[in-house]
Amino acid sequence: MRTMIQRLTFCIEWPNLSVEKEDLNMKLTNQVAIVTGAGRGIGRATALAFAREGANVVLAARTVSEIEAVADEIRRAGREALSVPTDVSRKSEAESMVKQAFDRFGKVDILVNNAGVSIHNPIPRIREEDWDLIIAVNLKGVFLCTQAIFSRMCEQGHGHIVNVSSGAGKHGSPKYGAYCASKFAVVGFTEVTDAEGRPYGVKASVVCPGPVDTKLRRDLHDDDLTKLAQPEDVADLILFLVTQPPRAHTPEAVMRAPLM
Repeated sequence: MRTMIQRLTFCIEWPNLSVEKEDLNMKLTNQVAIVTGAGRGIGRATALAFAREGANVVLAARTVSEIEAVADEIRRAGREALSVPTDVSRKSEAESMVKQAFDRFGKVDILVNNAGVSIHNPIPRIREEDWDLIIAVNLKGVFLCTQAIFSRMCEQGHGHIVNVSSGAGKHGSPKYGAYCASKFAVVGFTEVTDAEGRPYGVKASVVCPGPVDTKLRRDLHDDDLTKLAQPEDVADLILFLVTQPPRAHTPEAVMRAPLM
């Protein structure tokens, strides 16, 4: 009898035990997240951070090659990724992107509205077409993606929407007229989203990072790059917000680059 028990113990194998333990330790296991502007910068870093914590990720941006590259990284990490070319300023494309996410995964737990553009000029030199573009992407895009998913999140009884504003959404600066207008508005819209979603278990948070080392920043500024925050720093903050327990909620988070 003793020999039989020893053999039985020896024969029991758990080939997936390490994976199961790893999954249990992850903060977003079995969750689904949409990230806009996911091809580079803060969006890419956030999508990869979510995937490392067990989430499947829907990647939305206009540049197909960029979101496909991020999708490949996520798949190599063992998670599912769906890349959806999307212009968030177009209602039909925002709605189609959200529909594809639900068709593929059956739910969405997190939406990160990160897509953004910027053109800096003093007020007398702001072109109307530049103003319209900035408002369309930075503000209208947040509204359209939120509108496309909000009722679905309320119906499922949970969800977290994180909007990426900016330090320029808290303080005005010269040449930032259009950009500040869009980012201040995102802060206010987030507060409304949170107030309307709260009775249904849906949270909304806004992140206001200072200068971050992204392509957008490099294209517009000549910075000492050693003093800038990195996209991964903002991604870590967003990850913290969406992984707080249900009893806790941070509606607004400001991140500064202290060396600037």
